[in-house]
Amino acid sequence: MAAGWLPGVLAQYRAAHPGIEIDIADVLSEPCIDRVASGHADFALAAIRADTPALQAEPFCSDNFYLVCPADHPLARRRKAITAQDLAAWPFIHLARTSSVRQYLEAALHPQAMHTLMEVEQLATVMGMVRAGLGISVVPALTLFHFDQPGLVTRPLSLPGLTRQIYLVRRRDESLSVAAQALYALVMAQRP
Repeated sequence: MAAGWLPGVLAQYRAAHPGIEIDIADVLSEPCIDRVASGHADFALAAIRADTPALQAEPFCSDNFYLVCPADHPLARRRKAITAQDLAAWPFIHLARTSSVRQYLEAALHPQAMHTLMEVEQLATVMGMVRAGLGISVVPALTLFHFDQPGLVTRPLSLPGLTRQIYLVRRRDESLSVAAQALYALVMAQRP
């Protein structure tokens, strides 16, 4: 979300509030939640529900997943949705185990084992490895702009339960500053 959807929202905010400085932390869900809990962030978008006595998590949006593969891959020609069994037959490029994407994917695939070729940290690395023909991958819809590249295709999946819920997390019983409330309202109004 930080690379695709958020920049446009922040540009709108900056245009409306040119004197306000914004501190953005582009980190995984758990560090996002930690920043909110510790008071280092006013709110966060996270793929982990963080309802605690100190934090509240409001559903923000849902994110479906797609296969990404080279255009000449046999799965690229499939017109019906791809299943777990279809994925298992091919070398797979995984995101790190600490990513919410990986956690959602493994939960949906269980007990199907994948033929993991490699594990990487960044979506750009996934894109490069898939484009080079080293394997296939599965990524959330909100990240598909990374894969809008010559030689790559995306296909829908048929994996029951594979939808990532994104939450807006903030401290419970604590008011936001006027500037933070304005950004919060814009984020909510522009949700994907």
